[in-house]
Amino acid sequence: MKILTYYLPQFYITPENEKYWGKGFTDWVNVRSARPLFCGHLQPIKPINDDYYDLSRYHTLQTHSDLSIKYGIDGFGYWHYWFGNGFKTLEKVQEMHLKHRSIKQNYFFAWANSDWTKSWRGDDKTVIFKQEYSKKSAFEHFEYLKRFFEDDRYIRINKRPIFQVLNPDADGVDKYIQILEDQAKLTFGRGLFWLFPAGRDISKLSNLVYSIVGFPPGDITTNILKFKIQRFFQKRKIIHKPIIISKSDYLKAFKKEILKVGKKSNFYPCLLAGWDNTPRYKNMGYLIDSDIPTLLEEQFKLLNTTYKNINIDLLFVKAWNEWAEGNILEPYKANNYEYNPLEIIKVAKENWNE
Repeated sequence: MKILTYYLPQFYITPENEKYWGKGFTDWVNVRSARPLFCGHLQPIKPINDDYYDLSRYHTLQTHSDLSIKYGIDGFGYWHYWFGNGFKTLEKVQEMHLKHRSIKQNYFFAWANSDWTKSWRGDDKTVIFKQEYSKKSAFEHFEYLKRFFEDDRYIRINKRPIFQVLNPDADGVDKYIQILEDQAKLTFGRGLFWLFPAGRDISKLSNLVYSIVGFPPGDITTNILKFKIQRFFQKRKIIHKPIIISKSDYLKAFKKEILKVGKKSNFYPCLLAGWDNTPRYKNMGYLIDSDIPTLLEEQFKLLNTTYKNINIDLLFVKAWNEWAEGNILEPYKANNYEYNPLEIIKVAKENWNE
């Protein structure tokens, strides 16, 4: 079994982030400002040795690559931001990876094709960057992606470069995707291997070679009635505090979801490395009441039981470093304790492959 983990490049300064969020902004601003919002709230979560790193530095990415390989991670899934009309952002990390052959970790792209809004400040209506689709953008997009697809570290399935699309059912994206597919066939003699999140309508894309990937917590929390009711009232500002999902409720919903869709031949499970987005959303956020290693270990146990007689060749984990969502595999500290979720990954992988 190979394990891939999503990787957030939001930890270096960009002109766009400074313009909309303030001078010197990176996601560390949200992480540093986190405070416990109720008794027992496991915040703030901090990197070991207060290493609030800068991802524009080659040494940082090299360190992440080496550490991830040491603990059994087989690849990073870089969140990729291409908005159309020649505009992209947060591309520096991936381009640095491509440039430096000494970075041994494998990788792929997960295109986060959605508008950027000011939702972190409770404003979903103000659009910062509009996601747009056009033929011109699709051709330019493929030309940009091609040099990554040609890299031997770029992850492939059946010799096809994998490419995930977060919102494959957005208006106009089906034609855009088809252009990317056609260009891949013309360039490489075969198309791409597409990945689409669970629960999306991909009826217009059924001609592609693809698999479905779990996308927690969203695809799991839909199975928790209590959470859905609380979330309804929270969004309407009737509830003025974070929603707490118990570990047992989340695990029950996780088991229900993988039993429902997990045994399909074209499905790859995705485990969640914790969840607490209150550093971004404060009292409008929600969390799973568990430390990360425990939650990961329990998900592995359920996965092992559910898939006892089924071979899983690829498993996703969300995520390597989404710190402001409490969603990390990197070592961290909270309430004077140190945790290393990567130990769970290493042991689980060794046991699975026995």
